[in-house]
Amino acid sequence: MNQRDAFYRELAEEINRTVGRKAVSASKIKSLIRQAKQIRAVYGTAGLMSFARELPWRLFTPQEIERLQRSPRWPELSSKFVDAMVMEEVITPFEANMIRRFL
Repeated sequence: MNQRDAFYRELAEEINRTVGRKAVSASKIKSLIRQAKQIRAVYGTAGLMSFARELPWRLFTPQEIERLQRSPRWPELSSKFVDAMVMEEVITPFEANMIRRFL
């Protein structure tokens, strides 16, 4: 297993532990990042932001979203997801810093 696979597996495990069920897998996260990359290429930044805003509602229930956001691990989890977006060249490091300030 390479470092990226381990990174995605660890991220999925942390998210699943926080929500209390197997909500995502490493392959699901990779798939979402591929989708984000395609959306960015076709629809630009505005399309990517729209995709990002609706994403939690596609994966989690409202209660799970609230649980994630209240979790003390929320900053770490959201930052790791942003790191994955940079690692896969969906967003630039500059954009990642802007997103982290927003989160």
